[in-house]
Amino acid sequence: MQPLSRFVSLFLVIATLGVQPYAWAEIEEDGRVWLNFTMEGILSEQNRLGWYAEFQPRWKEEGRENDQVIIRPALNYRVSDRASIWLGYADIRTQSEQGENHEQRWWQQFMYTFPATSSGIVLTSRTRLEQRHLDTGSDTGHRLRQLVRVIKKVEGAESLSWLLWNELFINTRSTDWGALSGFDQNRAFAGVAWQATSHARLEIGYVNQFIRGHTFDRMHHVLSTSLFLRF
Repeated sequence: MQPLSRFVSLFLVIATLGVQPYAWAEIEEDGRVWLNFTMEGILSEQNRLGWYAEFQPRWKEEGRENDQVIIRPALNYRVSDRASIWLGYADIRTQSEQGENHEQRWWQQFMYTFPATSSGIVLTSRTRLEQRHLDTGSDTGHRLRQLVRVIKKVEGAESLSWLLWNELFINTRSTDWGALSGFDQNRAFAGVAWQATSHARLEIGYVNQFIRGHTFDRMHHVLSTSLFLRF
């Protein structure tokens, strides 16, 4: 079995194990569409400081209805060529049957990119901590997000790469606005990345989002498109 095939198999096993403890519950499914526009640049090359800004509109009900709008700016500091630390904020507006819910988050993260393997696979780890505040309650929710991302160039197409990632969400406490302590959700992505230029990258693929609920769980089948611009 080729190295990439082995990694894909392991990736699918990990994604399945992430949701297996809750698979007995009733599951509600939906098709969704996510767009992600991201810009980033350098504030100070000498001090290794950078900036980041993200805008994400999302749709639910097979893409027919507005679901969320996320605005997520951040600053980052490059500890080395492979490691960086981040401090950011997020403003999230979510549509529900009761109207619009407003969430604000502060978040911190550490990113590390491992050296490429002999077969050309590049692995990146992202560990993020969030402090979440919703207008429907007074508690502060704390959540850990662990993402593992792997990318490998497509043979014979220098600008194209296969892309896989998996992100696990864990709540550290329950809140009065609905968060449940423990496993929150899992997202598994499979798709392709196109490096159009040295400053522009497009990623397109499928996200399987599994969310733990109070009375039933949810599984979303997401068409995800992300555009990254570097200045």
